[in-house]
Amino acid sequence: MQKEAIKKLSDLYIIQRGKYLLQSKKGNWRHVTAGQLNKYTKKKDIRLSDWHLENHLNGNFTIGTFAGDFGSIFMSFDVDFRDNEMARWITYKITYTLDSFGIDHHTSFSGSKGYHIDIFFEDKITVKHARKFFDYVIETSDVKQHTQGQVEFRVSEKQGIKLPLGIHQVTKNYCGFCRVEEGLRVMNKEQSEKYLLMIKQIPSRQVLNVIEIAESELDEIDTKQFIESQDAISPFVPLANHEQSEDYSISRAQKLLTEGSQVQGSRHNSTFLICMYLKDCGYERDECKNELYDWMDAQNPDSYTTKLNDCYKDIDLVVRDVYEKDYNLRGGNKDLTITLNELKWIIDRCPEKNQKLITYAMLKHSKRHANMQGVFYMPFTMIESATGVVEKTVRNQVNKLIELGVIEVVARNRKPVGGKGFQRNLPNLYRLNIDVFVDDSNVLTINESHDLKSCMLFFFDKKELKNMLPRRQYESLVG
Repeated sequence: MQKEAIKKLSDLYIIQRGKYLLQSKKGNWRHVTAGQLNKYTKKKDIRLSDWHLENHLNGNFTIGTFAGDFGSIFMSFDVDFRDNEMARWITYKITYTLDSFGIDHHTSFSGSKGYHIDIFFEDKITVKHARKFFDYVIETSDVKQHTQGQVEFRVSEKQGIKLPLGIHQVTKNYCGFCRVEEGLRVMNKEQSEKYLLMIKQIPSRQVLNVIEIAESELDEIDTKQFIESQDAISPFVPLANHEQSEDYSISRAQKLLTEGSQVQGSRHNSTFLICMYLKDCGYERDECKNELYDWMDAQNPDSYTTKLNDCYKDIDLVVRDVYEKDYNLRGGNKDLTITLNELKWIIDRCPEKNQKLITYAMLKHSKRHANMQGVFYMPFTMIESATGVVEKTVRNQVNKLIELGVIEVVARNRKPVGGKGFQRNLPNLYRLNIDVFVDDSNVLTINESHDLKSCMLFFFDKKELKNMLPRRQYESLVG
């Protein structure tokens, strides 16, 4: 079977045999150009041959390949993260996007800290079109804004990639194929070589259709134009819109919650972002899942093509991963502080007890979950949980706080554009109209367990609070 595997490996990956990469058992990569003098052996390097590929499959050394200046017979997404769980999640998202486009792809383990996702073509594709498709998949998958690692474009005249089914010469791990449906379990040598022989190439037109490249835009690709490269591997520099700030992510999640998904094919990425946002807002796992179910019910059926029951299943998987793997919208929690002047503002502006409780809960929540414009998402059920005030009363008191000018509603009573849940109003977005001088010398750093009572007793003694609060409010809030 190895002879067939050598031929298949050559047919899928090898464009030019005059230049290639070779990794020794010490882990060092060497750029090989046939006919040039090898400074180590003092002999001229030879062209890539079946002997090289045989040794690659047997783990004696590892071969890398790259395209020419104009085109390639394959392209690859090189997913490389220090955190293997993050690498797996990003691989899932990219392969999900490729599946949604109907593009056949094949995933292999890199041997160290990531995966390669390869697409093979019957004909050649220009590097610029392959790169355009890569960028589009990255943008659609939304995989750069929540990570600290890299997803690199391969393969071009300066961007090489290690062939699969070899040995990573540093880790000594086998770089076998793996399937998403099997949790990216790496196949052994025999299984991987059988899998290799079953791979089928696709017309490049399938990819070109996704990025809407017309026939008139195609460049004629001549094999003679596959000019040899001098550099082996260079890092992928992401497009500016791939790197999103935390504030952008929060604002985008808020917009998705209130306006729904507007772009077909973005449902999975939208639920992922909303799920992380709801988790950061304090939702328990089941609460988050139910909220996403309701959100999905409210979407316009024209914005997605997947069956609704399958959408629910996808939500289940997203919620499971976000909570079990502890994915977050930000790298760490923001400092949560309350100042003396902010507490005075609540006491002065909120005449009723429940209004004080609700505004304090909103202030705490906004400190951690508002965007740079102070806008935050906090549904009535969450306010009820944070204050102990029943939801019906919460609704009435929020309306009063709006009339008092304590709260501003940025988005209110928005109707979804379609879907089964079209009668259900979309959630509100709020901003506190707090305008006080921040005195850094009198600040309480708190956690989620600090309630209004503990905050008031930090800044004031009971005698002061008796003078500041109506008797019944003092008895209820302070005791």
